[in-house]
Amino acid sequence: MPSSRVIAGCYPPPGTSEIADAIRARRGELLGLDAALLHIPHVAYGWNLIGAGIRNKGRLRDDVRELMILRVAALTDAAFEWIQHEHLGRQAGLTTAQLLVVRDASHQVSPNTGVFDALQLSALVFAQESTISIKVSEDTMAALKANLNDDEDLLVEAAAVVAIYNMVSRFLVSMDVDGMSDEIVPWPADIQEYKVPLPLPDAYLYVQTHTVSPNAPWLVFCNAFLTATTLWSFLLPHILAPPRSYNVLLYDQRGHGKSSAPSTTSTDTAAQDIARILEFLSISNVHAVIGAADGGIVALSFATQFPDIAKNVVVCGTPLSLDLNLKNNVVPRWFPSGSSLSEPRKEIMQAMVEGVKTEEPMVGLTGYYDSLSDGVAACKTRLMLVAGGLDDGIEGLKQQHGDRVSFETIPDAGRLPMVDATEAFWTVLKGFLE
Repeated sequence: MPSSRVIAGCYPPPGTSEIADAIRARRGELLGLDAALLHIPHVAYGWNLIGAGIRNKGRLRDDVRELMILRVAALTDAAFEWIQHEHLGRQAGLTTAQLLVVRDASHQVSPNTGVFDALQLSALVFAQESTISIKVSEDTMAALKANLNDDEDLLVEAAAVVAIYNMVSRFLVSMDVDGMSDEIVPWPADIQEYKVPLPLPDAYLYVQTHTVSPNAPWLVFCNAFLTATTLWSFLLPHILAPPRSYNVLLYDQRGHGKSSAPSTTSTDTAAQDIARILEFLSISNVHAVIGAADGGIVALSFATQFPDIAKNVVVCGTPLSLDLNLKNNVVPRWFPSGSSLSEPRKEIMQAMVEGVKTEEPMVGLTGYYDSLSDGVAACKTRLMLVAGGLDDGIEGLKQQHGDRVSFETIPDAGRLPMVDATEAFWTVLKGFLE
């Protein structure tokens, strides 16, 4: 995970710190939160005991505990806390519909939501009031107590959950744990993972879907060379936020991320992989195929080979020409001097590049600039090109195709503006898609 921009993490090697080893015994590993707390070992020790008491030894229903923790995370903009606990909430039985209400910090919890039982609803209102107003109203306290069958021990436990995780969230955000203090708290969706088989021995493409509605149109994202589905993780919270207009399909190209196949393939074959995925998942309502850099060439090839599937194509940034030691210098070339890329995101991008299995480019991507230009010329689907202001490859395309293609430039952004200028990129993309 990326580092805090405020403090360095403390990660004592196993066997060198009894306190760190006790935390590992409970969690399995040290989290960024633990590494921050271990600056003061006795505080980390006490924190670990409190965490174990609340999480592992309480009597409060698991779903109730987790929805209160998640409400605190949403209200305090603690993305780290939400990410750590959303899957625990789901394991405890919380549904996407319930999590959407919990996540929506812009509204008070309504008694008419229709998705919670009486205890869940009273616990959620309690968490809201205790976090925002500090003092909880008599009516709210009475409702929670009644739904806990007047069990004062459970009432104290519920109050402790909210108080302790308010403490946690404020520490997480102030200390920028895992560099996440500026990140948006994720919006929940129904997430599924697939291994879509390829006509090669033991080969498959890793696919991830985020569904907001069975009837919503789909956005299909194509990664840049040397990236994986994580490339779009900064954009996802914007897409999945209300009004939640689109389902999202992410996948790893051959030789990248969690896909197993070798990456030595042509752009035409890479585009056919998209069609293979859509057929496998029975997806027909594709609103747009959106490709980053080299993935933009794949998106253009897809639109040319399958012109009746996607209504729109978006190409985000121009690809880099390949050279030796690409993994060592690709991130600075994606985000040159002047980019607003944060240090935590830089670390995430570098780790993504280093995790790619191969440096061999796709066969059809050897002449990048010509391929992108040719793809734009051949595309008959509604098309937009989006580039950062620091992307020096876009001007030639504007001169060649500016009379027939929509161009948008995002100031102070590099070749992958969905990473270093996410909000501005989403504003442009949303406007085009609408």
